[in-house]
Amino acid sequence: MNPKKDIETPEEEIGEEEVDEKDETDEEEEKTMKSLEKSINKKVQEIIDATKEGKKFTKEVPILETSVMNPDLLLRKKAPFVKLSKQMEDFIVDLKSLAKGGIPRSMIKALSEGDDTAGGFLVPEEFNAEVIRYSSEAAIVRPRARIIPMTRDIVNFPKLDQSSDQFGGVELNWIEEGALKAESQPKFGKITLKAKKLIGLCPVSDELLEDAAVNVANFLVALFGEALAYEEDKQFLIGTGMGKPLGITVGSCNVVNRNTTDAIEYVDLEKMMTALPAWADTGAIWLTTKGGQEKLLNIKSTTGFPLLLPGFSLGAGVPNSMLGYPLVLTDKLPAVGVKGDINLVNFSWYWIGDRGPLAVTSSIHDRFRYDETTFRFVKRVDGQPANCKPFVVLDVPK
Repeated sequence: MNPKKDIETPEEEIGEEEVDEKDETDEEEEKTMKSLEKSINKKVQEIIDATKEGKKFTKEVPILETSVMNPDLLLRKKAPFVKLSKQMEDFIVDLKSLAKGGIPRSMIKALSEGDDTAGGFLVPEEFNAEVIRYSSEAAIVRPRARIIPMTRDIVNFPKLDQSSDQFGGVELNWIEEGALKAESQPKFGKITLKAKKLIGLCPVSDELLEDAAVNVANFLVALFGEALAYEEDKQFLIGTGMGKPLGITVGSCNVVNRNTTDAIEYVDLEKMMTALPAWADTGAIWLTTKGGQEKLLNIKSTTGFPLLLPGFSLGAGVPNSMLGYPLVLTDKLPAVGVKGDINLVNFSWYWIGDRGPLAVTSSIHDRFRYDETTFRFVKRVDGQPANCKPFVVLDVPK
């Protein structure tokens, strides 16, 4: 008998048991992480699908707070949210924890049962209530214009004066050898963007803020964001430039007089197409109202075919078109017979100066006596045509 061997044998057996237990633990952790990843992927896909379809993606529960989307479409690409709800913050923390190889704290409980609604994985409840209303008209100018971020209130841009000459006064002459050369000097102008302030105010009773089924504060942020976007778009079209942006119907130097009062005729459209410079042709669109569209539907080409081609007749997703240009409808233009009721424009030549995102503040002091909270929304922006010729506007008869 070897005593030493008898003593070492149990130790070796114990070591093997520890190794086996360690392997089992690693396998369990690996299964847990795979289950965790599968659960997260499933929930992320549910959120994406629900957002696209506008549906709720989890069970009905009372909303304590929700995330606030950035109402500024330009800045939303870089900063989607103005404010994150507590649930959304936990959701992001969980994802970051998973990315680092850890187990999110909100998933530890009930993970083994496979039930992430019983205190497990937290999914933001962002869409469990809504206010019934019709959607506002989508912006027309901003998505097509050139956006210039403004770091100060006034920004100046030099430009070549092409009002009377394509090359701003540069003269070219063919001369004989030894002849006197003609003088040539281009003319320059200036574009000045000065941030104008647009303000919205809304008092809300404290009872409504406390008892509403939806988060009224966040709802108002989204609603005022749409309202301010609608108003700025309107001023980009018809603004006077006095304390507000300069609209294309006012700032255009390319005006065509119509043939008949209170009408839009084929001869008017021909003159507008001729007036649009060739270099502004690509990207140009017709812009009119529903009333203008009614007049256009009655116009036929010289061969007797309807001038306006409805997009649905050409295929899904195809816009209305007329004489080779897309037709866009808006209710932000004047009635038929007034200057600017129909326009042929290229908005890539419209410049918008953006002095920052929509600023939202609230105060209980302004309407304290009435037990109300006042919300204030401020947007600072300016806009004007960088060149007036790509904006052909139909005016009244001479």
